[in-house]
Amino acid sequence: MSTIVDKFEQLAEQDAVLAPLARLYALALRFAAAPGSQLLASVLDAQPVTDGVTPALHGRTLVVDVGQATQLVTEAAELLTRSGIAAGDDLALAVRSGRLVVLDLVRVGIVTTPERLEELGQRAGVSPGVVATLAQTVAIPFLVTAARAIGGQPASTWHAGYCPLCAAWPVVAEFRGLERDRWLRCARCGAGWRFPHQHCPFCGNSDHRSLRYLAEEGKQDAQRVEVCEVCHGYVKTFATLGAWSHGEVLLQDLTTIELDLVAVERGYQRPGSLGFPLAVTVVARELVA
Repeated sequence: MSTIVDKFEQLAEQDAVLAPLARLYALALRFAAAPGSQLLASVLDAQPVTDGVTPALHGRTLVVDVGQATQLVTEAAELLTRSGIAAGDDLALAVRSGRLVVLDLVRVGIVTTPERLEELGQRAGVSPGVVATLAQTVAIPFLVTAARAIGGQPASTWHAGYCPLCAAWPVVAEFRGLERDRWLRCARCGAGWRFPHQHCPFCGNSDHRSLRYLAEEGKQDAQRVEVCEVCHGYVKTFATLGAWSHGEVLLQDLTTIELDLVAVERGYQRPGSLGFPLAVTVVARELVA
């Protein structure tokens, strides 16, 4: 894990534009991998779900260590400030004053409700976009911990295009090994799940006439952007020898932003919400103990 974190730190030093997000990812991965990270969160009533469409975290109660969550949010706000984003000071002040409740930030980061992001932004006095970035990054260690506790659904029983644990849409796809099996990857919890070729993960379209890809000539076998003409969604796709680590998924997504720009310029986009109306109760560990 230290190697991939070092790569994010190096990226932050080399690219001022990507630096804030690179440093936030490095922070989130450090928390997720730290000794005792299993204490970040626990999942109550984590019964296996195998219907192929309901994410494993749906309907569960996530018990969060508020002390560690507060430390994570505070360090994240300081990172934003050091990266030249003035909103970092406003966020830190909002947390200290109680205007921004850390547990609310974690909860919104997990379920990604736009209305709640707007409300939290107003409370903190910063734009909803900054709050969304912070909330979604802060949620990563808790979702990773939940994924370890639940275990997720077997790949053979999952049929949807969104994450089998946390309902997020994939940020990248892998063509793994010589067989080039297609695996979709979640940036939030790190899960991976097998998905058919020539199927859009976002709308389920399987008509090859409306499924295309964008690629630089001669590189289409190594990396491409797969697009759907029905829903206008896209997913960046890469040939890999095996499964990437969670950190590698985040790094690959961040360092291939030029592929996102190509897709967006042509009218394609990533869905802005989760793939499933995720319902998760987030409570403080102190209230459960």
